[in-house]
Amino acid sequence: MALSDKKEKLDYLLKLIETENAGTAKELSKRICVSPRTVERLISELRNEGYHIDFCAQRESYYLIDNDVFISEDKIVKKE
Repeated sequence: MALSDKKEKLDYLLKLIETENAGTAKELSKRICVSPRTVERLISELRNEGYHIDFCAQRESYYLIDNDVFISEDKIVKKE
């Protein structure tokens, strides 16, 4: 899947993480056509936007913690 811009890549990456269908940075890099390091940068950017993303070594996958909660400017806000 060739994604043309950063916004599309961030949206698709977040969708994969939300559905717990992410995998490792290497696996994700193949799905969104970027390097594993770029995947790590994109995940870091999503974290900076307030998404609480973690990696489970046992499942070998990124996942979203409390996917109904969004952390914004040191406040936790329930998604509507």
